[in-house]
Amino acid sequence: MNHSVFIFVALPCEARPLVQAWKLKKNSPQQPFTIYANDERVVVISGIGKLAMAAAVAYTMCLYPDALNPVLLNFGIAGHQFFPVGSLYLADKITDLENTKNYYPQLTFGDDFFTNSLTTVSKPQINYEGDSLFDMEAAAFYEIATKFNTNELVHCLKIVSDNSEVSLANISEETVIAWITNKIDEIDSLIYQLLKIRDLLPKINTDFYEQMIQLVHFSEASAVKLKQLMQRWQIVMGNSDIKWTDSGASTGKELIAWMEHQLEQKDFDL
Repeated sequence: MNHSVFIFVALPCEARPLVQAWKLKKNSPQQPFTIYANDERVVVISGIGKLAMAAAVAYTMCLYPDALNPVLLNFGIAGHQFFPVGSLYLADKITDLENTKNYYPQLTFGDDFFTNSLTTVSKPQINYEGDSLFDMEAAAFYEIATKFNTNELVHCLKIVSDNSEVSLANISEETVIAWITNKIDEIDSLIYQLLKIRDLLPKINTDFYEQMIQLVHFSEASAVKLKQLMQRWQIVMGNSDIKWTDSGASTGKELIAWMEHQLEQKDFDL
């Protein structure tokens, strides 16, 4: 199966319209997160908060080790000071209010979507300070998801659920479902554009991958991580070879740590 799209939501009501529109089926109930899937798309319900979202992303990507270069999307509701409820926004900057980290998604496609900054908070926000959207998961999602794929394919899409005039306490699950149902075509449009970008990305050297798997011990999760880092290496480093012998690594974990360090240094230089 070619699972090419993974969508992470916090709440069941955010998943329900997607599950119905895409005819997804529920996975085994014994998993720690509720997961719906078909041959191409996977929707994961993480639960509320950064820790739950981070765990859901890491767990899911290890659960689907053959998913190479997938689109990773955090979708759900967010508040804003004055944006109308039911409107849809793509995050162009994500801030973790707790640790002041900033993330900048790469918007390498058309201007079909309204964009805005998004701030992740640890508690529900009712003051709506500034011009930012507010949620409770996006920063954690983005930090973990970009460890599994290139930034161009990792994004956060939010529907405004509350503002200074409309309290979240007065919004029902049925209302959220109706908003999302009305935006299915736009969500599909975003996914379509991201899949087009995915198809243009350079392919990894499978011979090198197989060589590494044979020479260095990798756990199943580390083997998945190696594939994803190799893809990112192709994008960031261009045609530069992975000179793994310079790393001094004797285990898969050490090699991955070396590759991550090299990529982080290159990202910083850029």
